[in-house]
Amino acid sequence: MAMPDQHNLTIYGSTGGGGGLGVGQGTGGSGGAAYGPYVNTGTMHIHNHGKAENRDIILNWLSPINFFLRQAEISQTWEKGTGGWLLAHPLFKKWESGLGCTLWCRGIPGAGKTVLVSMVVDHLGTQFKSKNTGVACIYLNHKEVDNQTPSRLLAGLWRQLVLNRDISLIAETLYRQHWEKGTAPALEEVANVLSSSLEEFSQVFIIVDAMDEYPELQREILLQKLAAMGSNVNLMITSRPNISPESSSFPNLDTLDIQAVPEDIQAYISSQIKVSRRLSKHIQKKPVLQEEILTKIIDTVDGMFLLAKFHIDSLSTKNTIREVQEALNVLPESLYGSYDIAIQRIDAQSNADRKTAHSTITWVANAKRPLTVEELQAALAVKPGMQKLDEEDLTDIDILLSVCAGLVIVDKESSVVRLVHYTTQEYLDSIQALLFPEAQTEITHTLLTFLAFDGYPDSSWKSGNLPPLVKYSQYCLAHAAGKPEVQLREILLRFLDRASKWIKAVNREEYWKAGWNSLPWNYLDWPSQPSSLWIAAAANLVETTKFLLDGAPSLRNLKNQGMIVASYYGHTKIVHILLEKGADVNAAGGVYGSALQAAAAGGHTEIVGALLEKGADVNAAGGRDGSALQLAAAGGHTEIVGALLEKGADVNAAGGWDGSALQLAAARGHTEIVGALLEKGADVNAAGGWDGSALQLAAAGGHTEIVGALLEKGANINAAGGRYGSALQAAAAGGHTETVGALLEKGANINAAGGEDRSALQAAAAGGHTETVGALLEKGADINAAGGFYGSALQAAAAGGHTETVGALLEKGADINAAGGRYGSALQAAAAGGHTETVGALLEKGADINAAGGFYGSALQAAAAGGHTETVGALLEKGADINVAGGRYGSALQAAAAGGHTETVGALLEKGANINAAGGRYGSALQAAAAGGHTEIVSALLEKGADINAAGGEYGSALQAAAAGGHTETVGALLEKGADVNAAGGEDGSALQLAAALGHTEIVDMLLERGAWFPVLAENEIDT
Repeated sequence: MAMPDQHNLTIYGSTGGGGGLGVGQGTGGSGGAAYGPYVNTGTMHIHNHGKAENRDIILNWLSPINFFLRQAEISQTWEKGTGGWLLAHPLFKKWESGLGCTLWCRGIPGAGKTVLVSMVVDHLGTQFKSKNTGVACIYLNHKEVDNQTPSRLLAGLWRQLVLNRDISLIAETLYRQHWEKGTAPALEEVANVLSSSLEEFSQVFIIVDAMDEYPELQREILLQKLAAMGSNVNLMITSRPNISPESSSFPNLDTLDIQAVPEDIQAYISSQIKVSRRLSKHIQKKPVLQEEILTKIIDTVDGMFLLAKFHIDSLSTKNTIREVQEALNVLPESLYGSYDIAIQRIDAQSNADRKTAHSTITWVANAKRPLTVEELQAALAVKPGMQKLDEEDLTDIDILLSVCAGLVIVDKESSVVRLVHYTTQEYLDSIQALLFPEAQTEITHTLLTFLAFDGYPDSSWKSGNLPPLVKYSQYCLAHAAGKPEVQLREILLRFLDRASKWIKAVNREEYWKAGWNSLPWNYLDWPSQPSSLWIAAAANLVETTKFLLDGAPSLRNLKNQGMIVASYYGHTKIVHILLEKGADVNAAGGVYGSALQAAAAGGHTEIVGALLEKGADVNAAGGRDGSALQLAAAGGHTEIVGALLEKGADVNAAGGWDGSALQLAAARGHTEIVGALLEKGADVNAAGGWDGSALQLAAAGGHTEIVGALLEKGANINAAGGRYGSALQAAAAGGHTETVGALLEKGANINAAGGEDRSALQAAAAGGHTETVGALLEKGADINAAGGFYGSALQAAAAGGHTETVGALLEKGADINAAGGRYGSALQAAAAGGHTETVGALLEKGADINAAGGFYGSALQAAAAGGHTETVGALLEKGADINVAGGRYGSALQAAAAGGHTETVGALLEKGANINAAGGRYGSALQAAAAGGHTEIVSALLEKGADINAAGGEYGSALQAAAAGGHTETVGALLEKGADVNAAGGEDGSALQLAAALGHTEIVDMLLERGAWFPVLAENEIDT
């Protein structure tokens, strides 16, 4: 269910079915890996069976925020030797060595909290590098609140934790589900993906910087999710002193005050003096001056690095020693005092430099998101009436920085321009009306001028060669709302008339790849030809909407179109204007169906009330995601749910993708809404949706309180169906031990079969939930129950590489060589995933190394198929038969060759693999490599003596296999080595026939040149 993350609006929408986090929809596929004939939603992982680009698509779709880059940027500003006091502090040491601990670090603005966080992240990354320990960080930023939604922040943590690790199929399944529907994942869904990753570590450190910069409502949600991370997670959070943590939410909580120690400030000042040419020269003449500077600044800054920076910046402008000493005597003792001096320095410059500084600060302080250097340069270069931008119009970034008196900086890693500190933003906001009263109008005018350039938009643009201001120009209308739309009415209306050209230009596949639709406010139902009125309503241009309705009668008939989008974004004034002008309150259309449904989806209580008062149909059907009640329940909008129920909303209305309102609320953990729906008679056992009943959905999310409420109202505890099979399996799959216990206590069938994982024990084992596995076994779960995708719980655990869970199952008597399932045995399952440690543990406990069966045939073939060279080596070292036959590929060598795993092929040949072993799908290793177009492997095999004309397999010969796949380079290599150009065999004829039938004309020409011929058909073979 796609919910708006915030309510700004870009000028470009999506004409396709893509919601907030939609990167990858233009890739021509769902991003699935090549798994063979199965898809399973347990916690198996995407590894070498899939393509690297599929991994990247899922990473970028689920987590468009990259904190790696921000960490690298901040880390570079750390002064070596500083911050050691924090690492040595008893409370930090306690936190670092504990489990489930929270360290809340409070400090005044400018005390260096952010740099200390980067130091801690680097320290932990080094300290625990070789251990099963995860480290992830969040840097909150008041300028990026619109992008840093709670769900995206959790996804950002997940992205850091899966670095160099496999992506679970829970994440891939989530991607598939939402990609098909064009929706963004809900917060609970992202939380579940993160939870599954957290459980793979013995210890996880999560560090969150600047909690005070996060809006209060989102802060509460984020803190709630952080508090529920799990017992293996240690949290470190920094904030200003005015933010107080709830000790009840964080039981193992310690609070530490952050203040820059004099030694650190002294080290910082000394390093800055060295890089200041003027101060260095002054000190050369009068060495005692350095001590004066150190003493005065340390006495003045009161533990604030930032204030020390401003003092050094100010002193670095002084031309004489006397000027330095005079300035030392009047150093301001507050940040705002330093900001006042910085503004005075700016205003004392030449008129040209002063204007440049004011324009630069206007843009950086008022931008809707951080600007890149190129964007800032282009923005400052655009002038009213300009028709194009030349390189000669751009101001060098060093000049821009030099005239801004230290208030503006550039992050070198990302080339992003920022204000020096978030207190700088607060200061500038306080003086904006005085110094920059027309900031929004100036920015809007610049962007509208740029958008009207000759030849814009250009159909030849690709994502890699966009003019520098194109991406930021999406925010044009967000800047225009209010005074600018009146002052710039003429140019704004001209743009609205041609805006559809821009929409078309930026919604091609190339732009999807560039991440355009990852912006959360891109409306997923933007029409291909929107009217000016529609765009004005979408962008909350109140004055423009009034003007268009009053002055353009022809647009009045279009007012219904604007109702839905204005309701979705919560533009209350626009909705009232449209209603007053006669808009139909029940006008239908779009993915949401009606204005009421859109407002309910967006959580806009006031608009919902206004629409109901005007007679909106509370049970209007239509739209993709069900009724207004379903949408409100999914979004957790309790007040709206109450208002709708009071007006007679059908509590059991079906429709949409994900079931009833009760199912939606239960899945997302909205306890209060579940209670309200049950009180109004919601069907507690209603089926529908992909994931089963409300009970199953609540159990899957680990919402024990909701599970209890549903059972109390008569929910069928053993109801079968849905993805999980039963509520117990759903809870077990997520590792929700408490929920599992509650269900068992109420009589859940512990060995019920069904669903993708077949039993609750298999479901828990597949996710590596050792604690849950233990709880189920203690209550009598059948440890060797057979069936399902994995065949047994042991295989399920082994497939995910969950060595600890494997050990727990073996200790309780699991049959180590039980056959069945996709893999045939637990050893094969572990080998297929390249889980060398798990393979070793199983072999140590007596697993049959050459057991036959399953999709691959043997453990060695399974490892080879995935290109897991290390696992292949471990198996061979323990006595695996290198030439054992059977399975899909016939031999380990064929399996490795088919996958294009050059290193694995080499390792097998080195150990004596039979290069011409026959059998399997392709007949030989050479055919397998040729079928995949793996020319390097083909050459290596031929060099080692592979029979180039060996017959058999699906295609008949290696040349036929390469020709069928259209692998021109491979065909050439085979012909060069003497492959029989007219070899017959296989089901589909010679290499020439295959290439011709499949349209590989270049290969046809190559083969004809080498003497290939089409066989003459017998008369009875000719198709008449």
